[in-house]
Amino acid sequence: MPSAGDIAERLKELKADSDNVPPSFLLGAGYDGEKRLAFLELYDPQSKRIYHYYDKSGHKPYCYTKDPIESLGWLRQRNDVVDIHTEEKMDLINDRKILVTKIVTSDPLAIGGAANERSIRNSITAYEADIKYYENYLYDSQLQVGSYYSVRDGKVLPEVPENLPGVEDALRKSLEGSTPPLSDYIRSWALLLTQPQPDLKRAAIDVEVYSPLESRIPDPEKAEYQIISVALVGSDGKKVVYVLERPGIEMGQDRLPPGVEKRLFKTEPELLLSFYEDLLTYPVIVTFNGDDFDLPYLYQRSLNMQIPKESIPISRSLQMASVHHGIHIDLYKAFNNKSVQVYAFSNKYTEHTLNGVATGLLGREKVEVGSAIGVLPLNELAYYNYIDADLTLELTNFNNGVLMKLFITVCRISKMPLEDASRLNVSNWIRSLMIFEHRRWNALVPRREDLEGKGGASSEAIIKGKKYKGGFVVEPKPGVHFSVVVLDFASLYPSLIKVYNLSYETVRCTHEGCRSNIIPETDHWVCKERKGMTSLLIGSLRDVRVGYFKSLAKRPGLSKADREFYNVISQALKVYLNASYGVMGYENFALYCLPVAEATAALGRYSISRTIEKAKELGVEVLYGDTDSVFLRAPSTEQLDAILAWARKELGIDLEVDKVYRYAAFSSRKKNYAAVYPDGSLEIKGMTGKKSNVPVFIKKTFKDVMKVLADVKNPEDFDVARENIRQMLRNTYLQLKRREIPMEELAFHVMMNKPVDKYFDTTPQHVKAAQLLQQRGKEIKPGDVISFVKTSNGLGVKPVELAKPEDIDVEKYVEYMRGTFDQLLDALGYDFDEILGATRLEDFFFGS
Repeated sequence: MPSAGDIAERLKELKADSDNVPPSFLLGAGYDGEKRLAFLELYDPQSKRIYHYYDKSGHKPYCYTKDPIESLGWLRQRNDVVDIHTEEKMDLINDRKILVTKIVTSDPLAIGGAANERSIRNSITAYEADIKYYENYLYDSQLQVGSYYSVRDGKVLPEVPENLPGVEDALRKSLEGSTPPLSDYIRSWALLLTQPQPDLKRAAIDVEVYSPLESRIPDPEKAEYQIISVALVGSDGKKVVYVLERPGIEMGQDRLPPGVEKRLFKTEPELLLSFYEDLLTYPVIVTFNGDDFDLPYLYQRSLNMQIPKESIPISRSLQMASVHHGIHIDLYKAFNNKSVQVYAFSNKYTEHTLNGVATGLLGREKVEVGSAIGVLPLNELAYYNYIDADLTLELTNFNNGVLMKLFITVCRISKMPLEDASRLNVSNWIRSLMIFEHRRWNALVPRREDLEGKGGASSEAIIKGKKYKGGFVVEPKPGVHFSVVVLDFASLYPSLIKVYNLSYETVRCTHEGCRSNIIPETDHWVCKERKGMTSLLIGSLRDVRVGYFKSLAKRPGLSKADREFYNVISQALKVYLNASYGVMGYENFALYCLPVAEATAALGRYSISRTIEKAKELGVEVLYGDTDSVFLRAPSTEQLDAILAWARKELGIDLEVDKVYRYAAFSSRKKNYAAVYPDGSLEIKGMTGKKSNVPVFIKKTFKDVMKVLADVKNPEDFDVARENIRQMLRNTYLQLKRREIPMEELAFHVMMNKPVDKYFDTTPQHVKAAQLLQQRGKEIKPGDVISFVKTSNGLGVKPVELAKPEDIDVEKYVEYMRGTFDQLLDALGYDFDEILGATRLEDFFFGS
């Protein structure tokens, strides 16, 4: 059994400053408050450990101000100010070099500590004072997270690994037609992103805590209840569950799979120290909600158990928790990232619980237990705990480790440590890339008021709450249309940012000669004298994805692993590119600039409207158009070729055939249609039946209706299909009226985002149902999914387990059916009330 001293000694060894490190992978960076030094975290693929390197360059925290140095003499009186001097920086907004004052300190908190009232940014108009110190260290050193470095005699040196086969050849082809500086960026991205990625040695952990039945979720700040089980599942095959023996709790039946070790302990400190000994052998730790629960609880409970602080391998900050010897990835935050959910995983999961994500991506579920965790037999507890940790690890393994590769690619693009990249949203990724680039250009990062000086929007928003006019949408032609071809602009907004040179410093630039270069439908103009930073960055990322990685992934003879690798990079780039336009109009973005966002949207409308005009000019019927796509009815090959060639020549943007449908059924609503591919597969946009929070009986009926539509081969089949669909809906309606539909199929499922007692202003229906369950002694905590039905009682809702058929509010469910099928019936030439009307005679006989 390890002692606290053994753990402390091993931890000290793993955290030690390393002046010589073999070629390793830069995974992270941080700041050591005791040593007052920035440090790097370098993963050695050979020894599978993380080395820590502490800065030897004398780098210090700093900020800038435009205040003259003579006016800042009072700052020299502070003992935390090391130096004040003048530097030359590029002012991109005004396209000139300026002198700024640099204030250097001994402590990052002197610049901008949230709890430090004396922080410099609270006293002067400071620039770059809200950048984390370790970020500054990375940016100033131009260190690329996700690249290989070695350390020799205290010096950090880049290591350039060999690129995968075919990279140079594909690069030469993709650079044809590009000129500097754009071609330089494309080459740099291609070589960086194709560097091999190591398979990080990692372990998923999960903690189970005793909790009295009536209590809420245990508080990690107090950690007053026993840790009764911890599970660790490693990528090297190690699987251990550490279980606390307790009086009165029987062993029960052993359900653990072969190869899973169960260790029993008489005391908590023994359990914790044994767990920590194994934890230290893994440089990367993975949890699901470990920031807010598992790691903070382990930390505080260890202190409560009198384990010395130096023997606890966990570190904490306001926003996150980590481990001293390596990296911590919280998958709850990773999968909560909307861009990851939508663009990387195509909405395959909709709930952000471990069960919801695992079900959507792995097809596996958590273990259900019939009683409180604290009273489970020890073997049952161990199995429950193990499955949670195993699911967590598997989320980093599935599809050949797609998630890990995705986030390492994000690190490379965003210049951001893995811990940050896996937690922060895409606007932070783009912010980090932009600041890195400002340092490379020796340009001062502007403040919010500098960017606001560019002006506001010149168009009026159509959608309430928006600040400017958005994308162009053509009213759909309702009905069923055969032989539909969808043309799509390849990465429309990123393409526009590149082609039209859009950036915060180029839109409404200061050059008089550029004012005539007006953007359609706005009073903004674009610079003709220099390339914008955003244009180069986003444009090169767009080109490297479309012209390079897509072609690499299609190369003949490529191994499956390499093809998957290129596809992951392409997906990561897609996530970036899809957000690149939106962040410019997002108020919380560090470089928020409304004229840039408005200019991009205006050029998008201009491009698609011109394309629609061209299609009509060529005699092609346009059925629908939405933002970056145009739906055409039965165009000939010659007509399509003419449109694509025209777009490339006149707009400078690639237009491509994105989809071909056997037919498409449009409702009169925008963004609502069902389409069938030639192979019979379906695509459904915006129709409620596809959405997650819809009762099962409606989903099943919707699925049956879709199957009927998928079997339609030609216009003649439609009369039969329409009648079949009408009959299906009629039968479902009658079953509902007769109360024959099982309660489980009527249920809505909504996740609790916070404790029941934290809903103050409004009480949503799922919370009302949760309150009823709580009154009957059931513990409800954040992350629980509440299943409820609509009822005709005072509350209008009951949990499924408490409801009876006679409680059901039939009319509310009829309205849900109407909301789901109205859109589709509109396209088929029916009205929902028409179908209800056909059942009125049945109503007379069956009653309500």
